[in-house]
This record gives sequence, C-alpha cells and structure tokens, in this order.
Amino acid sequence: MKNETVQSPSKAKNRGLLMLVILWLAYVMFAMNWVAGSTLSPQIIHTFFGQPMSPVVTQLVNYTITAARVVANFLAAFVLIKLGPKRSANLAMTMLAFALLAVWLPNYWAYTVARMIMALGGSMIIVYMNPVVGNYVAQDKKMIANALNTVSYNVGAFVTSMLFVGFAKTLQHNWRLTLTSIASVTIVLLVIWLFTAENFDASTDLSARDEHQIAYTYSDAFKDPFVWKYAIGFSGFLFLYILAVTSFPSVLPEYATKINGSLINVLVTGSAIIGTIVGMRIGLTNARRIPVMFVSGVMMIAAYAAVLWLAASAPLLAYIAAAISGFFMFIQYPIYMNLPHEMPHMSGEKLTMIFGLFWAIAYLMNTVLTITWSVILGQWGWGVASGFYIIAACLYLVFVVQLPETKK
Repeated sequence: MKNETVQSPSKAKNRGLLMLVILWLAYVMFAMNWVAGSTLSPQIIHTFFGQPMSPVVTQLVNYTITAARVVANFLAAFVLIKLGPKRSANLAMTMLAFALLAVWLPNYWAYTVARMIMALGGSMIIVYMNPVVGNYVAQDKKMIANALNTVSYNVGAFVTSMLFVGFAKTLQHNWRLTLTSIASVTIVLLVIWLFTAENFDASTDLSARDEHQIAYTYSDAFKDPFVWKYAIGFSGFLFLYILAVTSFPSVLPEYATKINGSLINVLVTGSAIIGTIVGMRIGLTNARRIPVMFVSGVMMIAAYAAVLWLAASAPLLAYIAAAISGFFMFIQYPIYMNLPHEMPHMSGEKLTMIFGLFWAIAYLMNTVLTITWSVILGQWGWGVASGFYIIAACLYLVFVVQLPETKK
C-alpha cells in the first residue's frame, strides 16, 4: 500500500485534505439519505403497502441500516488491508450510491436491501476517515479533524431537518423525487474521488513515529478490553442519538400531537454543531477527558428525558430540552472519538482495526436496543418504551468512567 506517485510534502498534504473533504461530504450525504428516508417512512410505507403497518415493519429500514453498519465495520479493516485506502473508499462510495437505486425498486423488501447496501458503504466511509486523518493531519490538529468528522452526520441531519421544517409538504409529495435528488450528489462525489484520491501506507506509526510500533490484528482488537468498553459505552450514546434524529421525528408527533418532530430534529442537530465546536476547544486543552465526557453524558440523557416527559404537556419546554440535549451530546463526542488518537504507538492500520470493531460492536448493540424499543412500543406503549430508552442510554455513563484517561 505504497504511494502511487512521489509528491512534495505540501502537495501530498493538500491531496490528503482534499480526500478528507470528499469523504466528509460523502458521510454528510449518507446522513441526509438516512434521515430523509426515515422522515418519509409514512409515505414510503403507504406507497408499498397502502395501509399503516406495525412499528416493527415501519422501522425495518432503520434496523437493517444499523445491522448493515455492524457488518460493514467488521469488514472495513480487512478491505483496507487488501485494497488500500483509495480502492477501499472507491468500494464504499459505490455502495453508498445504492441509495439512488433503492428509490426506484419495485417493492419494500428490495428497497430495504438496497438501503442496507447504502449503509454498508456509509459505515465504511466513516471508518476510512481515521487512517486519512492519521496519515495527513499533524498530531496537534487531529482533535480538530476528528471534531469535524464527528459533526458530519449532524450537518447532514440538520440540513435535512431544516428542509422538512420549511418544505415538508413539497418533500412529502413525491418521496422518490426527494430521495433521488439527495442520492444523486453521492454519484458526483464518487466521480471526484476516482480522479483525485491516492493510496498511502496505512501501516506506519504516524502518531509516535518511533521504532516501538507493535503489530495489531483483529484478534488483538477482540482481546483488547479498551475496545469493548469503548464500544459498549458508545452504544448507549448511539441509541440515544440515532433514535432522536431518525425515528422520533416521525414517531413522536403520534404520541404528542403538538410536537413538530422535524423541529425537534433541527434543535438537536443544530445545537450539536455548536456543542462540537465547544467540545473541540475543550479537547485542544489538557482538560481531563473522563470528567468532561461523564458530565456531558449526564446532561444529554437528563435533557432528552425532559423532552419525552414534557412533549405532550409543554412543547416549548420540550424544544428547549432538545436543544440542551443536542448541545451536550456533542461536547463529549469529538473528545470521545479522539481518545484512540491520543494513545501511544497508533498507526492508521491500527486505528482502522480499533474503529472497525468499535463501530461494529456499537451498532450491533444499538440494533438490539432499537428492535427491543420498537417491540416495547408496539406491545406496552409510549411510556414504557420511553423509560427503556432512557435507561439503555445510561450504558454510556456506566462505561465511560472505565476508559483510560489520556490527559493526566
């Protein structure tokens, strides 16, 4: 996996930053595809079935997307080693382009499979951002790069939610046209990537740059207690966040009729962008990581519990609580994502191993929690499902205190 051409350091750095921008935009489009498809689920279900369906069926695409992300992240490091960074991302972005094919398939099950393939590609893209950061971004700038990477999903979700707040009827009128417009941008990004990206050696220790680099395999990652604590804790965060921005915009108004689900989404994702900036600034200091993440975790969970409690009786207060929750969610997120980069002897290949397994475990746990939530919602109603949602999100708090402190 050597460089295909010899370039000056400045040209190589500029090329690497361009690659990072393309991957960042591709992940934004993945978020837009996912959130738009989830928000339009009532129209999609009506097109394919002509009648309302159970929560398990209506949330099926979200289940399959999260399940696909499990598979994708297990495969990501293997694909990187075999194909190299450029061709691995070629494959990932081609799979992401299945979002366009999905729209025009003849039945719900084919549509669901194509959306799964889209999710495979999107999930691999977020993993491949890490070796690009490791190879091209200076150590003291990695917190900034990782903060920008973590906010990419929020940018996509925020833009989509704003569009639905302002133009809901237009976007719902023809869901196929709406999703086609979003998915087409992915094709453009794929073409740009094919002509501008380069391969690089992802196995070099780029954080320490010394002779102490130790080989790190998937077997090592499976045995590493840090990876399991890191991933299981994050599954609680994912469950809190993903349901808030994918399922709740369409589900919440059914149980609190005065609530605008898309506006809740706008407030969570918009405040999250501000929170990311604050988290990045904290991360650039020597502030201890664990206390910041724990306190932010308590605040984000408590605030979203307030959203669910106040939605039916005090919508304005629920909107304020949603903004507070989104803000604290993403104070800790860039700090959390940067932890492996702050650990010694870290190579791009090792980062891919860690983050591949990390995302796979986290999304596997999130998928189980989401399906359980849907079953509870269908069987026992909104109150019990909301209680389960908040309790399960507390997994984050349980495990974040067990992570190593990188700033002592």
